[in-house]
Amino acid sequence: MAGKEVTPDMFGTPEYDEVMKDISALLWVDENTVPTLLAYGKYDKVQPYFGAVRLDKRLTEYNVPHDFIVFEHSGHGLQNDNKQALEYTKKTIEYLEKYMPVK
Repeated sequence: MAGKEVTPDMFGTPEYDEVMKDISALLWVDENTVPTLLAYGKYDKVQPYFGAVRLDKRLTEYNVPHDFIVFEHSGHGLQNDNKQALEYTKKTIEYLEKYMPVK
């Protein structure tokens, strides 16, 4: 997905992080990261759920305001959890009103 060669021995190294930075939200988080709304399906095969947990942890470490909504029965499409879908929609509106108000 990065369009660059990745070898097994690179995993967990700074070299790996540099190669993956273009496509990894986790590697862009710092003290200047904007407030973030995360929504992930536990059965996602495109972005494995563990990656979402790591991103949530990194945002917390940098004190970035964020919400993390877990779709317990969904994959990448977030299609199997109506309650969480409603929560996600409400949070999206809340974030837009708070961080991008129309004046």
